Amino acid sequence: MGKFTEAIRKAAEKRIERVEKKEEAKPYVVRTVSDSKIDPHVLAYFDPTSPIAEQYRILRSNIQSINKAAPPKVLAITSAIHGEGKTITSINLAITFARDLNKESVLLVDADLRKGRLAKALGLAPHNGLADILNEGAKTEDLLLNIGIENLHILPSGNRPANPAELLGSAKMRNFVSEVRKQYDYVFFDCPPVVPVADAGVVAHLCDGALMVLQAGRTQKGIILHAQDRLHTSKVKILGYCLSHIEYHIPEYIYRYL
Repeated sequence: MGKFTEAIRKAAEKRIERVEKKEEAKPYVVRTVSDSKIDPHVLAYFDPTSPIAEQYRILRSNIQSINKAAPPKVLAITSAIHGEGKTITSINLAITFARDLNKESVLLVDADLRKGRLAKALGLAPHNGLADILNEGAKTEDLLLNIGIENLHILPSGNRPANPAELLGSAKMRNFVSEVRKQYDYVFFDCPPVVPVADAGVVAHLCDGALMVLQAGRTQKGIILHAQDRLHTSKVKILGYCLSHIEYHIPEYIYRYL
């Protein structure tokens, strides 16, 4: 019986070793561009065939399916509090829409006039942007940037103004949204978080709706409900929620399918 038990133990150890080696043989590695300064979390850019990039394609399909007759085309992307991943989500989503086979024109706007991170996340040098359009009358077409994707344009937040909420709620902002709505198939506004400041509700009110990014294991239910109430007060339609920082094991049979 002792020898039999020992044989079973050794067989089990070998099986576990084979399973571990098989899993280790398929590590998830982001393919980087040699001279790119884009944040490595922008997987839709670096590794569009990855399982995570596929999740953004699913999100794109879900957004397009909200109203098939007239899908939302101008979206505000926000979060309840800071640090939940809204900017990275905005970038990944915009790239995913731009790389659709239909080649729609996409504009990604940094509407966080207080602490805009869009340009930095894309490895772009400080540049004039939305604030300069609203504050000084700069022309939109003179401020658009590109990261190598032909039908995707980037508009940074620009020089930080003294009155961001007032600028975002101005007639100039309404005119800007109306203008880009006509010129692009899809427009994404990367907005500040909802709870600390009023800006997100002001911008989202001008859009077809808002997508809320929530960090798994961090954002408390009470904070989420408070953010929802603030958006509803601003008459904003919440299109859905995106849960960030999810970690899970992807079985081998899914890897084989992908």
